[in-house]
Amino acid sequence: MSLPVPLRIAVRELRGGLKGFGVFLACLALGVAAIAGVGTVRESINAGLAREGATILGGDASISLTYRFANVA
Repeated sequence: MSLPVPLRIAVRELRGGLKGFGVFLACLALGVAAIAGVGTVRESINAGLAREGATILGGDASISLTYRFANVA
């Protein structure tokens, strides 16, 4: 019966001692935190653009011209 891949990696890291395993766990936690942080920033930007998109792009500005025809006089 084969162990799942994450468990095999953990056992392999434990063979080198707990110090090496601590570094492995720290790197794993840092990677997960980085991925979660990027996802949070992306969602915040999307929500901000959805909420303030028209203002940022100037979509609420309106321009109108008045045309006057020349008099025959």
